[in-house]
Amino acid sequence: MLSAKVGRVVCLAHLIVFSSLIRNTSQSVSCSDTVQTFICLPSNYSSMDIPLPDQENLIKIEIHISDILVINDQDFSITYSLYFNVQWWDPRIHVNKDFLIQSKVPEADGLIPVNLNLINDLWVPNVFIYNLKSFQVIDVLSRLAGLWITPNKDILYSQASQITFICPMVFDYFPLDTQVCKFQVGSYSYNMEKMVFQVAQLGYAHKSRTIVLDYDIEVQPLDEADKVFDGGSLGNFSLAGFKMTLTRHVSHYIITYYLPSGLFVVVSWISFLVPADVIPGRMALLVTLFLVLVNIFNNVTTNTPKAEGLTAIECWMLACILFVFAALAEYAALLFHKSKLPSKKSNKGSQALETSETCSEDGGNNGIGLDHMGNHLKMRNMDGNPGHSLHNRAADSAERVDLIVIRDENNCDSAPLTTILSGAVVQSINGLNDMLSPKRKTSLTEDEKAVEQRRLYVKTDRFFLVTFPIMFLVFNSVYWYTYLRYAAN
Repeated sequence: MLSAKVGRVVCLAHLIVFSSLIRNTSQSVSCSDTVQTFICLPSNYSSMDIPLPDQENLIKIEIHISDILVINDQDFSITYSLYFNVQWWDPRIHVNKDFLIQSKVPEADGLIPVNLNLINDLWVPNVFIYNLKSFQVIDVLSRLAGLWITPNKDILYSQASQITFICPMVFDYFPLDTQVCKFQVGSYSYNMEKMVFQVAQLGYAHKSRTIVLDYDIEVQPLDEADKVFDGGSLGNFSLAGFKMTLTRHVSHYIITYYLPSGLFVVVSWISFLVPADVIPGRMALLVTLFLVLVNIFNNVTTNTPKAEGLTAIECWMLACILFVFAALAEYAALLFHKSKLPSKKSNKGSQALETSETCSEDGGNNGIGLDHMGNHLKMRNMDGNPGHSLHNRAADSAERVDLIVIRDENNCDSAPLTTILSGAVVQSINGLNDMLSPKRKTSLTEDEKAVEQRRLYVKTDRFFLVTFPIMFLVFNSVYWYTYLRYAAN
């Protein structure tokens, strides 16, 4: 019971001390006959009441941007340093006219600096900054702020600060994008019937900018539609501020990404001039270009800000990769078609095998041979006896001869007989071989087919050498027209 009484006494003592402090603070700026100051507050002045309860209170905003510090695409924020000034009219304060005469203030709206502590006893509008992330007041030895009052009872409060606010950026057209960020200031509790905000001055020292940014910045007043906020049941709220148009510098991205990737696509067309038989050179060129473009694409996706879909530069890189991949796929199709053709070496191997088998038995006497009998050739049978003459054998077209191998009858491994016969006999033997050797005719046919296939490959490469540049030109026309037009809008 005793502890409860002690607690009440302590609480009452605190209330008395607090009320005395309030009384002393108000007395320091209250109007009296003994203390003469430039400004004083009447005894009935209340810092909780709005100056004009029955009409609109005009709040003027002055924004002087000194420099844009950071534009962060990753967290959609803009940081800049500025002088943020708020001015309003309070007819309840009392201004000493004698002090004005002594100070020789020439104009009625001239600003007279007063003690900054006076702001604690004045009514101050509850300024609300939309999409605000941080508001930092700059301090050196003390807070960099000031308070001025005019003879017309206008109050101006200024602060040097750094503001970071959120800008809802859209990066679908990156890096060809243009962002519009709105800085809006209004009242948190008083609607348009009680408080109206207006921009008195708006300045941006863009010529003295020392920080290199990725954008070209333009500051403009807000549109009329952006000066009103619909608060639903609370009514409409007046807004003031500016809009900041950010146009990205594209030259850096053209030099870093667009130009190299486009040149790689052009270099890939050189592969169409390389013969299809040169597999290592053509494959090395296309695979190297493909891997380089994939590496550039990975770098782009890492440094590109987030978007709902693909950005403009990602679409470009994917198109370049597809063009190189198409050239690689065309060459793969040629190699696949070439692998289905019959091998010429296998036919030659079979002919050599048949020749060796014929000559291996009895030193060339157990097969069909040719004997040089003076100026007349005869054929030798399996038993070694001379048979029909060569002319009779050539005339006998009814019989079917599969293969004739011309060798010296004394040695199967010696040089062909055509090297020791006269010109007339050589021509007759060659004509007989052409007539009786279907495999040689097959070999000639295969050579013609190989030449024809080689011509087909060259025609295919020439076709794509013309088609791919046309397709790439059409893609560039559609790409740049689409993105530049819609990004500007």
